[in-house]
Amino acid sequence: MVRFILSGILVCGSAFCFGSSQFDFMVIGDTAYNGEPDYRKYKNLINAINNANPTFTIHVGDIWGIGNCGEKNRQLVADYFDSYQQPLIYTPGDNEWVDCHYPIMGGFKPHERLQRLRDTFFKENKSLGRKKMPLIRQADISKYKRFAENLRWDKSEILFITVNVPGSANNLYPHVESGVGEFYQRNQANIAWLYDSFHHAEQSGYKAVVIALHAEMFEFDKTPYTGIIDAIKVGARRFEKPVLLVHGDAHKFIIDRPFAESRGEEALPLYTNITRLQTYGAPELRAVRVGVDPDSKWVFSFSPFYIE
Repeated sequence: MVRFILSGILVCGSAFCFGSSQFDFMVIGDTAYNGEPDYRKYKNLINAINNANPTFTIHVGDIWGIGNCGEKNRQLVADYFDSYQQPLIYTPGDNEWVDCHYPIMGGFKPHERLQRLRDTFFKENKSLGRKKMPLIRQADISKYKRFAENLRWDKSEILFITVNVPGSANNLYPHVESGVGEFYQRNQANIAWLYDSFHHAEQSGYKAVVIALHAEMFEFDKTPYTGIIDAIKVGARRFEKPVLLVHGDAHKFIIDRPFAESRGEEALPLYTNITRLQTYGAPELRAVRVGVDPDSKWVFSFSPFYIE
């Protein structure tokens, strides 16, 4: 087994670092882009995840590639989600609602497709998958009653948060019906959810925070994501303990610290308590297994998880 430290984070090689005091979860995203060949791979990966028996799996969105945003694809994905034996928590990507206005995707109105996602996957305050897990929805505890997809739960003194932050410019599209208005309302709710969750984590004495969303906010235009980035930075600096951001969108496996800001050679950088995990995406149908040890300084360890 190979182990090394990356910026205070334990990273594992060929074997997974796992002790009796830890639990683990899977991160997956950008799945089944290429039709039937990918469906077979995805089914095999789900079976492997079931056999690994993680505490839960987080799907960070893009549940299909270029294709129709209609009910047939949605039901197919719902069936796949139902095949996870352990709890599954899902946060939307852009392919399943933002991009649905394109003719090749069906020519739907994005805000209507988002509401359909809410009606399908977020109608109850519990996880997806065969084994249900209770969740807290922003819609149930705040003035933002429409945003049932923003979720919160905890495990072993670690607080988990999802926020609906998709790729494709976060739906900040002036030429798309309701695009700008939808963006500002959802962005306001997302920022409020992040601040509220960090405050809850600080007041309740959690040992770490995990944030799950879809968008790659660092490689492309940051403008639609500035408020989200700032909320994470402010919350993490006040919280001071480890923060893990997990996302997809760019289809590249990365572990790094994109928030870190250098202060020269005599002072430690700012925001070094935030680590980013970007998971794989199609054509690499793979997951990342995240180990959690609440009693270690770094809390999180990582291992690629796949069968081929």
